[in-house]
Amino acid sequence: MKKTFKFMVVAAVLAFAANSSLMAQFKFGVKASGTLNNIYTEDSTTTSMKPGFNVGIMGEYFLNDNMSVGAELLFAQQGCQEKDEGEDLGVKWSSKTAITTNHINLPIMFRYYFGGLAVELGPQFGFCLGGKFTSTYEAGDNKEENTTKFSEVEEDVRKVFSDYKYYNRLQIGGAIGLTYNMPMGLFLGARYTYDFTDMFNKVGMDGTNPKNEAVKSKNGVISVSVGYKF
Repeated sequence: MKKTFKFMVVAAVLAFAANSSLMAQFKFGVKASGTLNNIYTEDSTTTSMKPGFNVGIMGEYFLNDNMSVGAELLFAQQGCQEKDEGEDLGVKWSSKTAITTNHINLPIMFRYYFGGLAVELGPQFGFCLGGKFTSTYEAGDNKEENTTKFSEVEEDVRKVFSDYKYYNRLQIGGAIGLTYNMPMGLFLGARYTYDFTDMFNKVGMDGTNPKNEAVKSKNGVISVSVGYKF
């Protein structure tokens, strides 16, 4: 009976030690980022970076003292914008067109640490929840605003192509960046992400274009983040 009790105590201590070691290797955290976003097309000179953000949770598992692998689940707002201005007959005018998209992103980052600083690299998988076009035109005291959702464009094109998809829901890309861990669990990060998957498909309103033929439209995101690891 005593031997059995001793065995149970030893087993419990070893299990607790193993679990403590595992927990020491795993970090859970939250993060938020300010971002600059663009959608690169055949002629990207007409668009400029659009401010956005992402926010979510993360987990990181340390393989050893210098290497780790981590995953994040983020809600992100991305897109691009185009601005123009001029003057006609003495009246100044300005126009702005913006694309705003909402995503659920899952980056998987492999990190190598040099002390508190880490270089990170890995793939990102994303799901686009939808988006909208917003245009604003101002001339003198007149101002016009219009908003069109992706779903409205898709519904219109489906009158010709019943199964047409205006935008690609699934996105696959890659990311590279730096992370710096500070005392007390705080960390700072900077990252560039580029999608290999095109965002949009061609609009074949005349009924002759192939269905869902992609047009070059890649998401590019620069992000600066702050977070906390528990």
